[in-house]
Amino acid sequence: MPKVSVIIPTYNREQFIVETINSVLNQTYKDFEIIVVDDGSTDNTKIKLEQFKSKIKLIEQKNSERAVARNNGTKNSTGQYVAFLDSDDIWIKNKLEKQVEILDSKSEVILTYGQCLRINEDGQKIKTARRQLRGFSGNVYEELLMRNFIVSPTPMIRKDFFEKTAGFQTKYIPYEDWEFWIRFSLLGKFHFINKPLAYYRIHSTQSVKLVQAEKIEQVTSLLLNDSFKLKEGTNGIKNKSLGIANLRFCYWYLLANQFEKAKEKLKIARGINPVVFFNPQWQGLNLLSNFPSLIGKGIFNLEKYH
Repeated sequence: MPKVSVIIPTYNREQFIVETINSVLNQTYKDFEIIVVDDGSTDNTKIKLEQFKSKIKLIEQKNSERAVARNNGTKNSTGQYVAFLDSDDIWIKNKLEKQVEILDSKSEVILTYGQCLRINEDGQKIKTARRQLRGFSGNVYEELLMRNFIVSPTPMIRKDFFEKTAGFQTKYIPYEDWEFWIRFSLLGKFHFINKPLAYYRIHSTQSVKLVQAEKIEQVTSLLLNDSFKLKEGTNGIKNKSLGIANLRFCYWYLLANQFEKAKEKLKIARGINPVVFFNPQWQGLNLLSNFPSLIGKGIFNLEKYH
């Protein structure tokens, strides 16, 4: 029985899946199994997987979204620990080694994660967002209500604690992982490793890039309002959380060239949480909302304000 089960959901990732699996096989830590869940791919993903048939457990399902694939893979895993990896991302060689050491030595920790760097479609390193280099340890429920700082290819969890949950939920797509981390954080402590563990790939067919701004607002609002109900005494941070969420809505509406909607979200953010006015992010987004011609120019690159 392996110590770690690696769960790789995939859907039409023929371009990246080989590099993803090789990044697991090349790990310094070797006591693992790889479970690939093909979520109804219609490209050559299955053909690409044939070269690994002796090294992976392949589960095929009809297209049901990544959340279902992760749950299915975890259900069919045998490891004590579970690590998730999307089929367009890759791991740094000592990722598993570092995380197993944490979970073996710290019984109070139920999830460990770390920094994540970025690569482009061709595997070249690109500038990493600051938010993907920062994290929190301990009881992180309130911090997670502010934003999702756990980048998808980095977490490893204790399987027995996963079994106490309802798993990943499709109604929160594309943020089903964020909602799960919030819910999972109430079961125990998280541990942040202040070193890069993985590469997150930026490309045009990422699921989150295909989602409309209205959908992002709808899902985020549902996710947060459901999460506020999980623990008593959240009223003190509710307004702060919703204020920050509306800054993100503004960002997505700017990307969609819906400038009036972007300005509306800034107004709501300030109304919910007046101190957001002093947030440099609010100031930058306000400027871009009123002068969209500045977008993409120097310090007014939208990425800075996400």
